[in-house]
Parts: sequence; structure tokens; C-alpha cells
Amino acid sequence: MIEVRCVGCGAAVPGGEGRSHPYMWSAAGCWERYCSLEEWKSCLSGEESIGIVQDLVDSFAVQHATNTDRRNVQSVAVHLMSLCSGLERGATGRQRRVRIGRWVGHDYPVLEPRPAGYPVTVSDVAAAPAAMRPSTIERLAQTSWSAWSAHHDTVRAWLDDLG
Repeated sequence: MIEVRCVGCGAAVPGGEGRSHPYMWSAAGCWERYCSLEEWKSCLSGEESIGIVQDLVDSFAVQHATNTDRRNVQSVAVHLMSLCSGLERGATGRQRRVRIGRWVGHDYPVLEPRPAGYPVTVSDVAAAPAAMRPSTIERLAQTSWSAWSAHHDTVRAWLDDLG
């Protein structure tokens, strides 16, 4: 099978045609890998699992900041705020989900430059054994947030303004 580089995260994924997210542009193989985790996510339970899933969602969104569609720009902003509030401010996954609902009603600028690539992607999560996925997602979230370091002060200021 031919591999291609995902336009968003840069992961090597299966090439070919297929579905992708409506406004987070990615290679079809990357979106397929993300979607392949649905069954695994549905087996998680407990309060901690909400944070694990939120980290996965947030990381996929910020790694696919691929266009200036208003929905994509807004998605990148709120998911960066969610990562920051979880990693730096101790917000739980449940708190972050509630806050995202408040944050989406605002306009945000396109954050440039965007990271050129990411050391951990959804491909790494999908390839990890089920027992290792939570720790892989933790690394995914940390490296995704770190990759956006040029914009940390902006994201923190949004959090200070919006709570």
C-alpha cells in the first residue's frame, strides 16, 4: 500500500481516497486512524477517561490546523485552550468539555506560524496496544501543546479573558 504524509500532522498514513473531517483537512488515512479508535474509546470508563478522550480530541484538532475556514480556526483556538487548561491549569476533562461550549461563541485569529510537524500523532495512538494508549495520548497532548509554543501567551491570555 502506498503511504502519504498527512497534510495536517505529517504522519505517514495509508494513501488513497476516503472520508475526512468536514473542516479539519487531513489525509483520509489519518482520519481513518482517528475514527478507528472509537470502539476503544467506548470501552473506557471513569472520570479519568473523560480527560484521556478530551486530550485525544484536542490534539487531533490542533494538529490539523490546515485551513482558514472559520470553523477550523475556532476549533484550533478552543482545543489549544483545552490543552492548556488541562496541562497547565489542572482542569479535568469534564471541566474542559463544559468550557469548550462557552469558548466556541467567539472569533479567533488564525495562529501563524503553525507547527511544521509533531513527534506524536494519532497514528502512534492507533498503533499502540490498548493498555498503552492512555500514556501515548498523554504524550500526544504534551507534544501537541509544546509544538504551539509560539502561541502559548496568546492562548493563556484567551483563557484569562474567557475563564
